[in-house]
Amino acid sequence: MKENKQELRQQMLAVRAAVSKASRAEQAEVASRWIEQGLLAPMRQRKGRNLHLAMYLAFRDEAPTTSLLQMCWSRGDRIWVPRVHRATSTFTLHEIASMKDIVSGSWGIPEPKEHCPIWQPEQQDLDFMLLPGLAFDRNGGRLGFGGGYYDRFLEHNIVHPPSVNDRMILGSLALKEQIVPRIPMEEHDVKLDVLITASGLTYI
Repeated sequence: MKENKQELRQQMLAVRAAVSKASRAEQAEVASRWIEQGLLAPMRQRKGRNLHLAMYLAFRDEAPTTSLLQMCWSRGDRIWVPRVHRATSTFTLHEIASMKDIVSGSWGIPEPKEHCPIWQPEQQDLDFMLLPGLAFDRNGGRLGFGGGYYDRFLEHNIVHPPSVNDRMILGSLALKEQIVPRIPMEEHDVKLDVLITASGLTYI
């Protein structure tokens, strides 16, 4: 299975790189509106408060998240983004209040500046996490980049509450070119709750 995953990664890196910048931006903009209107707005109404959201900051030819960040800030949500720690192959989440809080970090990946407060799981639950990826299927499968950063983070930091309505939702914003029939999944791989494309939301 690991060999199958690595082969698919190489294929999907080429597929994603072939998508034009204009198409990535357009698809991400429409998908971001679906996230806001179909997922986050109803969640705010149900919970009666602004949300705490974890998102990635797009790197190279990933689907951009800038539009979604701006939408959420405009509605008063708090946003937490990863800072990678290469020595331990882990990341921590830090709150950003604007694009001015972002610098170039490990491997050139955008990350929060040093002054940005760290997320403490015992102090604040997250309502939604947007995970990056290379490929996705409509059964909740997600192919990451092979580092296992998100799998480890979720395993060690997220405690599911007894009520399904209160637990954090895991989702990904995908370009149409990134959808495949089936992702080879291992036991430790985290499955998505919702997949969002420019065509709408697919709940798993």
